[in-house]
Amino acid sequence: MPQAQWALKDVKRHSEDYYFKAREKIYGRLARLPRGTIKERLISGRKYYYLQRREGKKVLHTYLGKEIPEDLKKKLRERKALRLELRKIQDVLLASLSAKIKAVA
Repeated sequence: MPQAQWALKDVKRHSEDYYFKAREKIYGRLARLPRGTIKERLISGRKYYYLQRREGKKVLHTYLGKEIPEDLKKKLRERKALRLELRKIQDVLLASLSAKIKAVA
């Protein structure tokens, strides 16, 4: 096998390893971040905020207070960004695996 082809296969293998490791890191970080969305409820003319999330068939609401904590907003934004990054990584891995399947067929 020519040196250039070997090097290209080596880079592809390493990049797949990179993406698998990146995916695992994102899964780990997502597990530590809060899930759900912030919902506002108007009760007796006052606004109250809740963190709403689904666990199985149940929808759970966690009371946050009259104001949304800044650290929670930050963590939810981080979660959203990580999920977008995860989607991109999944697309790259899917394309790589599809190419391998086509090469075998």
